[in-house]
Amino acid sequence: MQQYASDRIRNVVLLSQKGAGKSSVAEAMLHTTGATSRMGKIEDGNTASDHQPEEVSHHTSLSLAVLACEWNKSKVNLIDVPGDPEFVGEILSGTRVADAAVIVIDAQAGIEVGTELAWKFASQAELPVMFVLNRMDRENIEFAGVVESLREAFGAVAALQQPYGSGAGFTGVVDLLGLKGIEFTDAKSKVVDCPAELLDDASAQREELLDAVVAVEDELTEKYLEDEEITEAEMKGALHTGIRERSVFPLLCMSSTENLGSGEVLNAIVDLLPNAAESLEGANSQLSALAFKTIVDPQLGHQTFLKVLSGELSTNTSAHNISKRADERIGHVLCPVGRQHAEVPAIVAGDICTVAKLSDTLTGDTLVADKNGSAVSGIDFPEPNMALAISPRTKSDVDKLGTALHRMTEEDPTLRVLRDQATGETLLWGMGDSHANIALEKIQQKFGAQVDVSPPQVPYRETLTKTTTAHGRFKRQSGGHGQFGDVTIVLEPVPGSGDEIEFLDEIRGGAISRNFVPAVEKGVRGAAVDGVLAGFPTAGFRIRLIDGKEHQVDSSDQAFQLAGALAFREGAPEARPTLLEPIHDFHIHVPDAFTGAVIGDLNSRRGRVSGTDQGEAGETIITAEIPLAEAQRYSIDLKQMTQGRGTFGSVFARYEEVPQHLQAAVIAEYKKQED
Repeated sequence: MQQYASDRIRNVVLLSQKGAGKSSVAEAMLHTTGATSRMGKIEDGNTASDHQPEEVSHHTSLSLAVLACEWNKSKVNLIDVPGDPEFVGEILSGTRVADAAVIVIDAQAGIEVGTELAWKFASQAELPVMFVLNRMDRENIEFAGVVESLREAFGAVAALQQPYGSGAGFTGVVDLLGLKGIEFTDAKSKVVDCPAELLDDASAQREELLDAVVAVEDELTEKYLEDEEITEAEMKGALHTGIRERSVFPLLCMSSTENLGSGEVLNAIVDLLPNAAESLEGANSQLSALAFKTIVDPQLGHQTFLKVLSGELSTNTSAHNISKRADERIGHVLCPVGRQHAEVPAIVAGDICTVAKLSDTLTGDTLVADKNGSAVSGIDFPEPNMALAISPRTKSDVDKLGTALHRMTEEDPTLRVLRDQATGETLLWGMGDSHANIALEKIQQKFGAQVDVSPPQVPYRETLTKTTTAHGRFKRQSGGHGQFGDVTIVLEPVPGSGDEIEFLDEIRGGAISRNFVPAVEKGVRGAAVDGVLAGFPTAGFRIRLIDGKEHQVDSSDQAFQLAGALAFREGAPEARPTLLEPIHDFHIHVPDAFTGAVIGDLNSRRGRVSGTDQGEAGETIITAEIPLAEAQRYSIDLKQMTQGRGTFGSVFARYEEVPQHLQAAVIAEYKKQED
């Protein structure tokens, strides 16, 4: 593949509802440009973009793929990202480095949840948008109705084509810019005169398009009002400006599986969408490149996807990772087409490449020419919201699992691995059940680690609600020195102290030596770790050491430590122990239509709604407090309640007492496990 100047490069992210045919659209364009010799099929698992084992088995996109192709003396980098919003990290990486978005729509289904989310992702990244109405070869398609619904939902959607029928009758389109026909035959396009029977309707549609286009530029508006002719070239120029400013959103038609219309979509990408030079961040001649995707292979190592934002990246050079303060050696610079890569001597600003075996660079890092460079804005990934408890199945899986988790989190920044200190569990956090389960598949298939999976335990706490005095004596006599320690303590609640345990030494008159006091404290704290109700740590109370006895010969740190533990175990059951549960603050974003159902569900979870605010257009933000025990599956349940439109984030707030009628079930479950 030859090297192209920045103004001849197009970086386009493909977005859609899951299953709308986005990857097939990319496949059709690759075949039309000659980048591939035959079109792959999703069901056959041989497309250029969906080549990972999990993608092949699930017949869907699960990770970002870059597909480079050449068209009309330009290079087009198609960035195919998953349609499932749980793989939001891949989507955000794609929108960060794209210069425009193509939103693919199933013509039969019209606007779906994924279409709305695709629009939202593109809007958040401030990307120009072009719509592609796919599967025009299906039956029962109302083209005019779909266009009108798009305008109602997204604004100034401008149809650039009028289809020749639909279903099996989809054999071409009218190009409304030039008012000419384009016939599709054997995946080829042929320009013809506009069919006579479509001319009147097409002329009316062209007037609508003209109204949208001339509003972009004052000069064209004047010509239009004075009934002067506006040429096709002038319309394209105004469209380019309007698209770049997000005031116009063009729409085209195609059938990806039959490869009808892909050439016209490519023409629009090259002629109308912004080029890479128009989107570059400054005119610096020094190297600056953003790492936006990392692939970790057990055999091949790291493969890093880079977008060069300024300067040039050449083969066999060095660069400095300003994010990690580390030097990197650049070996081969590769141009990606899915799993295939072509080596190139250099990549210019605005282009995308892959580089293998960078030692320190991960997603979001910036590579610069030297230590004097500056980091660019990275990628703002959301916090994961669903956890699974995982453990190695056998001893041989321990090291494999550790390696797999490390590599997986390097590859996917929206995965987190945390050790819950309260429960001792290793938690794998993801963006939802699909995201977490695919990660588990990769751990087992890619890294060969077998794991056991379970819902995370709720990290309950225990506390004391009544003041009590307790005595503990440890005495043991053997052949030599014995063991003796005797203490009296007061246990009293300290509401609002959280996980704290306060210790006060109130010994008077030297009842026990000062050097034994720390041992008493250690013994009480150690005993409190296992609780007295259900084995959960006890906290939120004060220990007052008020008296004790020692033996001149037999007393020791160990004896007083054991005496302190015995005193706690004697006194805690008399101090009216109770269970505490973690409460989390939730911020939930839902469409207005689902607000009532979501609030009703929160009430059923013992949640307390503290307020609602108006978010983006048609969106409500609900603030609530929910016990963690009631929210373990909230990611799944919210998705079902809102048809995939709802999102949320949560943070730990505090511990509160578990209602008495629920404590018995928790305690019974603990005793059952103990037995």
